[in-house]
Amino acid sequence: MGKIIVGVDGSDTASKAAARAAELASALGHELIVVSAFSSIDRLQVGRPGNELDLSASDAALKIAEQAIQDLPVDLAGLTATPRSEYGKPADVLVGVAEELGASIIVVGNKRVQGVTRVLGSIAADVAHHAPCDILIAHTH
Repeated sequence: MGKIIVGVDGSDTASKAAARAAELASALGHELIVVSAFSSIDRLQVGRPGNELDLSASDAALKIAEQAIQDLPVDLAGLTATPRSEYGKPADVLVGVAEELGASIIVVGNKRVQGVTRVLGSIAADVAHHAPCDILIAHTH
């Protein structure tokens, strides 16, 4: 089974990219790997006052990936989606996971498109320069 990688960070644009990746994975019969990168090994407190959870940054990133999967459209019958959290810069993490799993496609959103990287976006540009496979830049605006 082929694999499609998508990165999420809890933002609306990442959710849109994940939905596009899920549609593609479902249509092709591929597994969807939903990855959230983290850059700290510190512990975080999340939740409402009096009801906080003490999570590592890795745990918090994994929860973001799991939530992105839960938020996918329910009409994607037969889709296998796997959440992952990985330490590192988002572009490096996406490329690394794609290399590790032999992915066929990496899906990235086109958010944060400003300045010199306005044509492509910094994460998308970094992935495009180093990806071991095809990339799809999902329109998320």
